[in-house]
Amino acid sequence: MPGSLTLRLFTGTQAVQEQAQGALILDTRPAERFASFHMRGAVQISLAGQFASWAAFLIRPSQRIVLVGETVSDVQEAHIRLARVGLGLVIGYMLANEARWQAEGLDLASIAVRQCANVRETLQGGPSVQLVDVRSRAEWLKGHLPGAISVPLLELNSETSLVYCHEGFRATTAASILLRESSSNIGILIDGVEGWSALGLPLEVPTTK
Repeated sequence: MPGSLTLRLFTGTQAVQEQAQGALILDTRPAERFASFHMRGAVQISLAGQFASWAAFLIRPSQRIVLVGETVSDVQEAHIRLARVGLGLVIGYMLANEARWQAEGLDLASIAVRQCANVRETLQGGPSVQLVDVRSRAEWLKGHLPGAISVPLLELNSETSLVYCHEGFRATTAASILLRESSSNIGILIDGVEGWSALGLPLEVPTTK
């Protein structure tokens, strides 16, 4: 039963072995904590947002899953919420621990996190990176950062560079998916549309003909 958390506690090495056999490492930590360090190839969907809904969209019911959380209670909550949307093949879990994973010799990854205030001049002067808005098309049409293109989360490819959404939730998930298939220089504009607007900067709105 999910509520009893009878899941097996994996070491990092054991999780990597399961990953090599097709299991998905699903990291449930918040965006910036995932970005600071994570197991290479992991997908991030934070418990802080619409966790179960996005998991149901992005993960096959037949997919074996190893959960990563900050606490046992986080893992338990994730297990329960996954089961409710038909994702019941959770085979084990890990608690995120950078020092322990490094001691095991694991290949850890990180993602560059930027904020609008730090890149505003670069973006306004003709961005040297491609901004990619991973919100829905309807959200993009209401207003987006200058120079951005629209690639909704469910339509991702590996050609993007700096991804953003409204406030970081979908952007981090998008970056984690992209980095599973590409070693490109992908970063997250963590505060997205919310941060851009907070600076008093204008959004672009497409003109319709």
